Amino acid sequence: MNIEIETVLPAPDIPREALWTAVCRVLRGEGRDHAAVTVVLVDDPFIRKLNHKYRHLDRATDVLSFGMGDEPGSEGETLGDVYVSVDRARDQAERYHVSLDEELQRLVVHGCLHLLGYDHQNASQRKVMREKERVYSADAAGHANLNVRGITEGQVGEKCCG
Repeated sequence: MNIEIETVLPAPDIPREALWTAVCRVLRGEGRDHAAVTVVLVDDPFIRKLNHKYRHLDRATDVLSFGMGDEPGSEGETLGDVYVSVDRARDQAERYHVSLDEELQRLVVHGCLHLLGYDHQNASQRKVMREKERVYSADAAGHANLNVRGITEGQVGEKCCG
């Protein structure tokens, strides 16, 4: 596994090791032990520009995933990049009554699932993705499921691209 955690922010309070571990949980759990993922922590203005450029939505969002399109299963495949807005994570952590670390980990898990092909465009996709998020986030957050945090079915990652 090749996992990089980068930031464009002066953010000494970012739990890099916990984020790295969250990516590992997802990749191992999905049988992608040889994959490479880069997580980039950004602020709202940065992610807003990305969202506008690639999704034509002129607003900040919590997480964006950009797949590299390597053949799945290839040795040393590069899955892509996950951009997480620390500003959005802070706001959402407060709203969901969780720590910033927990919310950042949840967003990283969500972004990685997008890189692996999961989406939430319809109810059946949402159900599968939510269950994967629950499984991979439960270890880190210590919650049995995301609804413990007050997150309802339509809220998690609604602004993400796959």
